[in-house]
Amino acid sequence: MREPRPVVVVTGALAPYTQVLYRALAAALDRPLAVLACTAREPARQWQLAAADGYDFSVLPGLRWHRDAVRNLYVNPGVVTRLARLRPAAVILNDFSPTMAMAALAARSLRIPYAIRTDGVPETDPGTRSPAHRALRRVIVPGAAFGLAPSEGGRTLLAGYGLAPARIHRAPLFPAWTPQPPLPDPEARPYDVLFCGILNEEVKGARFFTDVLCACAALGRPLRVRVAGDGPLRAEMAARLSEAGIPARFDGYLSQEALAEAHASARLLLFPSRGDVWGIVVNEALQSGAAVLASPHSGAARELLAAQGCGVVRPMEVADWARTTLDLLDDPGRRARLREAAGRVLPEVSLDRAVAGYLAGLASVA
Repeated sequence: MREPRPVVVVTGALAPYTQVLYRALAAALDRPLAVLACTAREPARQWQLAAADGYDFSVLPGLRWHRDAVRNLYVNPGVVTRLARLRPAAVILNDFSPTMAMAALAARSLRIPYAIRTDGVPETDPGTRSPAHRALRRVIVPGAAFGLAPSEGGRTLLAGYGLAPARIHRAPLFPAWTPQPPLPDPEARPYDVLFCGILNEEVKGARFFTDVLCACAALGRPLRVRVAGDGPLRAEMAARLSEAGIPARFDGYLSQEALAEAHASARLLLFPSRGDVWGIVVNEALQSGAAVLASPHSGAARELLAAQGCGVVRPMEVADWARTTLDLLDDPGRRARLREAAGRVLPEVSLDRAVAGYLAGLASVA
């Protein structure tokens, strides 16, 4: 019997959570899954990834331009011949690049239905400013058979470029790991505050984070601080915290297993994002029993913390954040209520829900 035609995913690079997703999706499909990546690894990402398990994986030859920590440009013409050879039942494209546009055009010429998946939201969409980015989106989105987005912002973005809302399925983002119970008592954790992410200001707000902690120290509260991640501001942050008399542990990049321990070691995550399309670190903190104080500039803050009442979202004003940080740390009852709210909502942003979104979209073209 002839093997069923595969489903093909074209992505920029693997990430820990997408490895988990593709493994689960492959197990749920009635046909093979093949993942084609534009690059083996993005330089700003220090993830340690295991070998692909349960699905075929390969890296396309081509040109790669890693512009900064969050912006990468891929041109992989080989995606056209690969799709022609595989003749998949469906193609799922991850976000927008010349490679994705070539794959979309190839799928159309081969009469293969394709989907477009994006984390993007209107607030951070470069298509609103750049004609080149806008052109890529207009090449890819209107011809898609269905869309996948983790958030209402993603749905709005795809609909704005011409994809019917009824054909956009929700596939939430979720952590690549699940904490092992029992979780440590929040009141007995060794750290008051955790920062987790790339140590830059333009996206992650690492300098703002440092300003907030220095403001807490100026109020007579030098908090116990843990910083997981690395980046250009590490030396500056360490020097300023030391000068302010704030005991701080800098871990550098952590493996996924070590991240679980880090999140469970602090009572409060500060997430002063200046422009994350989602922010999986928020999900990680919530599932680890930590409270979260976040800026409004991420999908997780708007659609999870604020909308579901499981965290605190405040504008980025240093004095206000310092007061709010101390208020949260001094109010175990409030943090307990936030944990209860998180426990109710986290099943809605889980691996199972993500796989269900993919299967619903694929069923629409079966």
